[in-house]
Amino acid sequence: MYAPKDDLKHRAFWRDLYTVEEAEQLSSLISAAKESAIQLIYALSPGLDISYSSAKDVVCLKRKLEQVSQFGCNAFALLFDDIEPEISESDKEVFQSFASAQVSVSNEVYQSLGQPRFLFCPTEYCTSRAVPNVQNSEYLNTIGRTL
Repeated sequence: MYAPKDDLKHRAFWRDLYTVEEAEQLSSLISAAKESAIQLIYALSPGLDISYSSAKDVVCLKRKLEQVSQFGCNAFALLFDDIEPEISESDKEVFQSFASAQVSVSNEVYQSLGQPRFLFCPTEYCTSRAVPNVQNSEYLNTIGRTL
């Protein structure tokens, strides 16, 4: 999985497309993985500042993953780990919950990309983050039912 924290365009600047030079480097990595019979999964972590109800943010997310798809990548991940489990007031007007906001965006992106191999990392990704616990987490149950 390609999800390096030192690639600022993976998390902090996830909306920004790769430059020509960055695109060439990422294309080379994807090609090298294929030559070694490894499927590279390209991941984005938009959770720090995404507005789930913003059509513009959803377009940016799709555009970024479509750009990477043009480099030869055919597997993707959206990572929503290590963020606060809250949505903005404008998102609350559109979505019933934090989980439903993430699911809506993820499902739309998945369909837009033609239903590729697609991974999702939830915000409640381990026992210590599950509220009140894994079995009774409304967040995880919503993800499980609707993603």
